[in-house]
Amino acid sequence: MKRVSTSIVKIFLFCLVSGAVSVPSALAQQDKFSIKSEILQETREIVVHLPENYDPDSKEGYLVIYMLDADHEADEIAARTAGAYHQAKMTPDVIVIAIENIRRGIDFLPHHTSAELDGKTVFGNGGKFLAFIKNELIPFASKKFRTNGRRIFIGHSWGGHFVTYTLSQEPELFDAYFITSPAVGEHGDETYSDLKRVLKQDLDFPAFIYVSVGGNEVPENLADYDRLTTLLEQHLPAQVKLFVEINEGAVHENSGDISIPTALKMYFSTAF
Repeated sequence: MKRVSTSIVKIFLFCLVSGAVSVPSALAQQDKFSIKSEILQETREIVVHLPENYDPDSKEGYLVIYMLDADHEADEIAARTAGAYHQAKMTPDVIVIAIENIRRGIDFLPHHTSAELDGKTVFGNGGKFLAFIKNELIPFASKKFRTNGRRIFIGHSWGGHFVTYTLSQEPELFDAYFITSPAVGEHGDETYSDLKRVLKQDLDFPAFIYVSVGGNEVPENLADYDRLTTLLEQHLPAQVKLFVEINEGAVHENSGDISIPTALKMYFSTAF
């Protein structure tokens, strides 16, 4: 396991993506698609960022970055970062796919956890939402675009909890998990128990996990980060590369966006 912290290197990466460093950033081709989900019994919208020179006949195919919260602009940051890194010959081209929200809280809440909604106790829709990603979204992307079977999953805050939940339920689904500022809170006990149990099984675990938090986040978020990283440090199989990071000076609202350039660079430097 390797720990990283904010440094001159990270400032350079941020400048690279924002355009402050004179390396041109490839603008991805962006489009929206609708998926009629039988699992969720509704139509879900996704935002797809294809690389600037996307080739539908590519022999190598494209890794896909799957993201939550399409309306929070993190997917645009990921697409620009990936484009800039590719132009700098640091990484291969990638496709970024982000899911638009309908019921953010309930969809991201694990199936084993309840919450109050309109005066009623309801269980989370996380199980169905994960099934949608696995059985409908990923096959859709594989059929529609030239993918190569490699996948990254990114989520922030409640989305970070959902990515953690996904790791606890379907660790083999993605090659890498980026978990930023996971807001697990009081709903996390069963997620942590499931994660600890699955880490003890003989499975094909992801090659890479990245977890971060902002240094100026509220104590509850820092506690969630500490609890998750401690569990992963203690129980992850030795072959999984784990990077954990505290973004000094960052708050909950910007820590996830700050983390994306570092997480992508770390992943591609170890995976390729």
